[in-house]
Amino acid sequence: MNIVTIGAGFVGSTHSAVLASFGHRVLAYDLNKERIADLASRVPERIDACIYEPGLSNLIKTHENLQFTADLTELYALSDTIDVIFLCLPTPAHELTLPDEQQHLFIAAKTIAVIIKKRNNGEQTKRIVIVNKSTVPIGTAEKLKIKFTEWGVRNFGIGSNPEFLVEGKAVQGSKNPDRIVLGVENEQDGIAMREVYSPFGDNKMILVCPSDAEAIKLLANFELFSTVVRTYQVMGRLCEFVPGLSFENVMRGVTSDARIPKWGHFTSLYSGGSCFEKDAKNLLHTVSQYSGFTPTTEFIKLVIAGNDQQLEHFYNRAKNEAHFSFTGKTVALLGTAFKQDTNDVRLSPALVLAEWLCRDGIKTIHVYDPQAAENFRKSFTGKPQEKHITVCSSVVEALNGTDAAIIATDWPEFKLIAPLFTMKPPYLLLDGRRSLAQHYEELHGKGLSILAVGSPYMGTAFRSL
Repeated sequence: MNIVTIGAGFVGSTHSAVLASFGHRVLAYDLNKERIADLASRVPERIDACIYEPGLSNLIKTHENLQFTADLTELYALSDTIDVIFLCLPTPAHELTLPDEQQHLFIAAKTIAVIIKKRNNGEQTKRIVIVNKSTVPIGTAEKLKIKFTEWGVRNFGIGSNPEFLVEGKAVQGSKNPDRIVLGVENEQDGIAMREVYSPFGDNKMILVCPSDAEAIKLLANFELFSTVVRTYQVMGRLCEFVPGLSFENVMRGVTSDARIPKWGHFTSLYSGGSCFEKDAKNLLHTVSQYSGFTPTTEFIKLVIAGNDQQLEHFYNRAKNEAHFSFTGKTVALLGTAFKQDTNDVRLSPALVLAEWLCRDGIKTIHVYDPQAAENFRKSFTGKPQEKHITVCSSVVEALNGTDAAIIATDWPEFKLIAPLFTMKPPYLLLDGRRSLAQHYEELHGKGLSILAVGSPYMGTAFRSL
């Protein structure tokens, strides 16, 4: 099939590469010329620096049937033969309150309409399916259908095919998905979408209407988000309050029940990334539009607030329990990606922690992340915090000369760094991922004070030292 993807960010680039691996001819368009140049270079190092996703650079490098462009005229040239257009646009939470014409999705849709209504010399004899992959409010597909009709597009279908990708495992997840949700209006468009995903057969496909597909994405992400937040607000907090409890033992015992999923039952300092909080706000916006849902809206608000409160609670424990002052100190910030196996720093807890540290008079922040340090640094370019940030090339370099260390990302390598903590006390380790849980007793025995999510504070009050 001839496929165009609009938007070549994390979702668009991964989706385009995987579709190309299925044998489709794919053209990925994005306004960002620098990103397109990196992806089109087919040089793994450039691709990884742009969008780090394991396996992505190899897919792009090896499939010549995948092309990238920032030139709209190339879409005009292909318009007569396009079968499916996937919209892979950013849908930030703040756009929920904007008029449609100011939102990325509708701006891009209008641009596409100008192109595709001229196909087949304006006769529009070839049917085209326009499919949204972005997470959007329920009813967006219907809005798009009305808009495209108003813009003069004919012989088209509007669909919803939400992505359920996990950053760091997106290529693997795309090639072996749990399910493929296809929201279509009729059998004709359903046939086209089945052909897009023909390598999987019908058993993976769930055919529903577009609004059902939109709801499935919102609700699936809220199920995951609420599980994570509930775990660290109840199980994790209980293990912090009650001496002698082991979070790992409690978690293992609870999730041994076959009815309770193991995923999400971990405690951390914050659930970041571009999806969970944004999609919860999206769901809240949708639910709030209907009457009689007050308990539901309050519950969704509690989950969102619980995530924000967790990071604040973690940071404030340094002051409230350890009586530690960051003023004039040098701190190692280990991990700037919002999670492992990505260079994505969107809503990373490290961004907020750096702002708080600078607010509280930090001298220097030694930053280390195996993939995302540069994106983290760029986030503070031209800002007051920039002068306090030093990017390091290793954990050893980051820890050198520090008074405290914060583990903010669950990179596997951080589970191996216990031997590097050889500094003389007083020293504070703040473990926001329980990366070193099996070493807490050992490190505390060496004189380190340890403040970890899911554990009581292990140490003495710094104000007495």
